[in-house]
Amino acid sequence: MTELRRDYLTGRWVIIAKERGMRPSDFKSKRSLHPSSGVCPFCPGNEHMTLPATLLYLERSGKLVVEADRDDERLKGWLVRVVPNLYPALRPYVDPAERCAGLLIHIGGKGVHEVIIETPNHDAQIHKLDDHHLNLVFKVYAERFVALSSLPYVKYVSLFRNYGEAAGASLLHPHSQIIATPIIPPRISKEEVVLKESWDGSSCLLDGVLEREADSERFVCENEDAVAFCPYASMFPFEVWVFPKRHVKNIADLSESERLSLARLTRRVLKAIHSLLGDPPYNYVFHQSTLNEEYHMHLRILPRLSILAGFELNTGIIINTFPPEEAASHIRKTIEEVV
Repeated sequence: MTELRRDYLTGRWVIIAKERGMRPSDFKSKRSLHPSSGVCPFCPGNEHMTLPATLLYLERSGKLVVEADRDDERLKGWLVRVVPNLYPALRPYVDPAERCAGLLIHIGGKGVHEVIIETPNHDAQIHKLDDHHLNLVFKVYAERFVALSSLPYVKYVSLFRNYGEAAGASLLHPHSQIIATPIIPPRISKEEVVLKESWDGSSCLLDGVLEREADSERFVCENEDAVAFCPYASMFPFEVWVFPKRHVKNIADLSESERLSLARLTRRVLKAIHSLLGDPPYNYVFHQSTLNEEYHMHLRILPRLSILAGFELNTGIIINTFPPEEAASHIRKTIEEVV
């Protein structure tokens, strides 16, 4: 039966329209992901095509070394490279003053926009990385989150990954992005209010959600420190949320072992989605807080298998044609068979 479901946190409604009838094979990507022709600015040897790196992560004699970008032969062989975005959404040198003219209100676009080039290997997407490199990528996520959160004009740090053209990626080379903003986005602000109201000093509403979903038909998989499930009011077919089991407000509060567990479980889910749906476009986004202890950070994997049409744009209500219970079942089966 078609039904409307309400999101745990925001009160947003989703229509689960099973009667519109699709199978997992109907979602399979028909596009080619062969490397694009031309020169990739993120590949080794083309560092001059980006802005100078904020940080380079290298390994020397079995030890991780962090360097600033320099024209130096000994810096060849980088593992992860963090660079300012060449076309930033926000810039650090802008005047952030608020201006108001009646109903017209704006503030200067002060902030930071960086690209995290996850690997020198053009074809090594996140679901293909080994534990060592995967751990390094998530370590960089945490370190840049801390660095940008500490800036006096930053109120929120958005950490996300776009994969495929339909998900907003303009380059195939494996990379994530991080944008530090001078405001708290309304969606995050609303979530923080709800979680603060539910906070009892040690747990929040999302802790209850985690406990409920870890034992539901929407459960996907877990390991020692993290659990994955398809949310009850999934906006997208095969949407998966990955949670650390311990209540922490952001990725920087995780221990190294917890962070690796989160990364491993994310990789496991992405491998299953890749196999099940034919390497679909997706976004993954971190929901986390810089200051509020009430927030339970998590990562949301959002396959981009459908297009928002007139009804969604008019009402804000999303139509999802594949129930999360069925999505979870297919992902679980794929994990058992191939992951």
